Amino acid sequence: MRRIKIGMAAAVAAACAVSVMSVGPASAQITPQNPSGPVKGATQTVSSPEGLRAKIALKDLKAKLFPPLAGDNKSRLAYVDGKAESTVLASGAGVESASVEVGYVVACGVKDGGFESWIGSNQTIGAGGAIAGSIPAAGAALVGVGGSLGLTQNQVIKTAPGAIVYLPVGTKKIDKPKDGENFGVRFGEKRVSIEGCIGSVDAVAYATLTVSSRTFDDSKTVYSEVMRFA
Repeated sequence: MRRIKIGMAAAVAAACAVSVMSVGPASAQITPQNPSGPVKGATQTVSSPEGLRAKIALKDLKAKLFPPLAGDNKSRLAYVDGKAESTVLASGAGVESASVEVGYVVACGVKDGGFESWIGSNQTIGAGGAIAGSIPAAGAALVGVGGSLGLTQNQVIKTAPGAIVYLPVGTKKIDKPKDGENFGVRFGEKRVSIEGCIGSVDAVAYATLTVSSRTFDDSKTVYSEVMRFA
């Protein structure tokens, strides 16, 4: 799956990595053994010296895991529901715009690095042990009395370091929000999937609130609990 780069993706991915690594397996409510149900959200508050106060919340979150469509162990699939909602409580010196960005970050422990196969030699000389190596260019090798020469098929599944994939859901932006005004993003049956992963797979939802005034941008990100896909 290709990576999608959008505002704050790197920061969100890094924060997700810390969140996923710091939460143990027992903390995940959604797991392959419990594949459907609610997901805990959270709320954070943004404030500034100019008098701004606003909050951002992830709520009404649900997830349902499905078996891999390809019938293998390299893909993970879930459908999710939820809402990211923000409220500007006090605009302070004046807010020109505000936005809510919501999405999911999926962390793959070990990626599938492909399959490798090659032909190698299997040489033994009497009781003296084995001599490793490949067949000479001429296709022949000298062995002593009682020795043997053979070829073996060597196969290995290569692995690669894990990766963090950023999956945006949506963004809501409004101009000059009023105090007490609610706005955000609702989503239902949103597909969250990752391919080519043969290790553990964890995911978290996030929502970032950014409030802009003439002088500063202030932002805060809130995360859901970890969901364990595999």
